This record gives sequence, C-alpha cells and structure tokens, in this order.
Amino acid sequence: NDRRGGHKFNPPNQLRIPQPVRRKASGDGPSLAPRLRDVSERPSHVPSAVFYDQRTQGLDAPPPVHVRALIEDGRVFSEIFPVRFDEVGPDKACTMRTVASMMQECACNHIQAMWGKGQSSPAEMRSNNQAFVCTQMHIEVHEYPRWGDEVEVKTWVEVERSVSARRDFELVLCDGPEGTCRAVGAATSRWVAFDVAKRRMVRIPKKTTEDVTNYHALLNNYIMGEDYVMPKLPDVRNTNLPLSQPKAFTGDRLDLDMNGHVNNVVYTEWILESVPVDMWIDYQLYELDIEFKSECGYGDVIAAVTAREGSAEGVVIEEDNARVLHQLVKLGDDGKETEVIRARTSWRRKGAMTAEEKEMAAVIAAAWGPNKKGPGGKAKGRLGGI
Repeated sequence: NDRRGGHKFNPPNQLRIPQPVRRKASGDGPSLAPRLRDVSERPSHVPSAVFYDQRTQGLDAPPPVHVRALIEDGRVFSEIFPVRFDEVGPDKACTMRTVASMMQECACNHIQAMWGKGQSSPAEMRSNNQAFVCTQMHIEVHEYPRWGDEVEVKTWVEVERSVSARRDFELVLCDGPEGTCRAVGAATSRWVAFDVAKRRMVRIPKKTTEDVTNYHALLNNYIMGEDYVMPKLPDVRNTNLPLSQPKAFTGDRLDLDMNGHVNNVVYTEWILESVPVDMWIDYQLYELDIEFKSECGYGDVIAAVTAREGSAEGVVIEEDNARVLHQLVKLGDDGKETEVIRARTSWRRKGAMTAEEKEMAAVIAAAWGPNKKGPGGKAKGRLGGI
C-alpha cells in the first residue's frame, strides 16, 4: 500500500466520522469551545513520516507528498496540508486565515474530484451559466497547528434544500510518526446556486441534486450537530455599540480569484487585520462566523469596522470570553456604501479555562473539597483546598 508512489489508495474500512454534537446557535449566548473528538488511530492515508531522510530511510523509500484521497466510499474528501513557514506568526502557530485557506483548497479539490479537473460546477449548471457560491460559514478552532505540522482536512457535502447545500469540514492533527491524532477544528458552510448573468439565486438543478445525493454526499453527518443553526449577524452600523476607526483596504491583483473577485480568504484576512492589537495580546481567537453579502474586485476600496459586543454601555459579556462584530463595506465613487461582509469573532482570554475545564474543576472541587478529611483532620490529596 504505497500511497506516495502513484499507486491507488487503500482507504480504511470505516472513516471515524464525528458524532453529532447538540449545540445552540451562536446567537443564543456566549460561544463555547468546540467539542471535538479524539482520533485514536492514524488514518492509513496520512503520511507515515513528517520528514524524509534518504540517509536513514533508504533509496527505496519515496518521500512523503501532498496527499489527496477520496475515502468513505468516495463520499468524503481528505487532503494533507503541511503548515508552511509563511503561514505562522511569532508564536509559530498558524492563524484563522490559514485554516480558512486550507478548507477552501480542500473544498475546491473535492469539487474537481466530483466534476473534473478545472471544473467548479457540474455540466448542467455550467451550460446555464450557474455556479455555487458560499453565503455563510462557521469555523471553530480548538488548537492551532504549528510550523512543521501536517494537518488532515476532511470535507463532505449534502444537498439539503432545492436552493442550498451544506458542506462540513474537520481538521485532524497528527504529531509525527508515533504521535496520536486528534481533531483540532471544525466548520460548516452554506452554499447556494447562483445565476451569474442575472445575479440572483436559482434552484439547484434536479440532476445535480440526484447525482450529489446518490454518488457524492455523506448524508446526515452534521459536524456541528443536527440542530445547529448558523446565526443571523447584525449590521454593526445599526447597533449602539462604539465602533472602531475604519481601516481601509484595497482590492489588489493578488487578492483576486479565478472569477475576478476578491477571494473569500482575503476577506478573512481583512477582518482579522482590523481587530485592535490589544485584543490579540490578551485573547485567543477560536471561532469565526461570516456572512458573504456581495463581491468586490480590483481597485475597490473597502472600509473595515469592528465593535466589541456587549451591552449598550459597552460592558463585555463575559470576563474570559469576548465577541467582536465586524463589517466590510465597499465605498463607491458616488459615496454609496455597499455591504460586503458581516462577521463575528469569538475570543477567549489567554490562560483562561474552557467550559469543559471549568466543569472538570468543579467536579474535582466537589470530590476533594475541604469537607473531605483524612486522618488528623487534614484534607486528602493536593486538591483538598480547592
């Protein structure tokens, strides 16, 4: 089973799909850390070595490569990404921008696996000048991969309605040849069929729905839980929260995608760049909700504004958790403003415990509290005084 030398893959008998997690919509209260499963075994299509050394591994051992694989009877697409030097910051960890980029690349390669090299939609949609576009996305990162890590991104799709489809993602990190694998991130997204010429949503063709459902979709596997609903985000300009000073960006040539529009990942970069530096010093970003409203192109001037979410007086919702609202607005020559993006980022104070850690601390405190006395009236164990 030489997965690196051009031979066919031998996928595992069963992919460990995450069990549905019942979650509230993000708008129902402060966000919690993602409940991500542990991955106990290294999948067979994950490279067996982080680095290849011909001196120690021999001439017959081919070096690891960027691995792509259709697994789970062709209904899940998996891709291995190395965390590159230019994708990490001073802490040697990658950012939410890198995570979004990995997910985008994995999704686009899955589409090519379904509909052919260089094709972003099926023939029946291309003939009618139709395409799929992403309207919403929710990303959670429990642990950011670091420089030198190799991350497996898995994605699967399901057509849920006549006008939209759901695409889910999971990030799995394996720490070296002998390391254990664990899920470190997850995401879900909503896609609609779009008439490129008429600039409006249309129904997904019946043939597309049938083909995806019968041959490509992984049905009823919800990475965020079956009951999860992506929140509707507010217009920051219509809130009475204090707004940041607008930060200006311009659509440059390197920002454009194949359609001549600014790439969705660039929007994520602009959102994060507009966050005040104090937030980055004190907090760790772990969640991103984003709504795509309209596109922008080369030369367009974009204003990014942020507002730290709280009460009308600007009181922070929680001491250890903070949420920031974002908006990208395109500024026209005539003074007209066109909304491009709405977003919300969720942050946890660095060093603060997650909800699960707080729950465990409470259990320990109850079990080893001051009432649990040993001989001589002393509390038992190191944790007796919690």
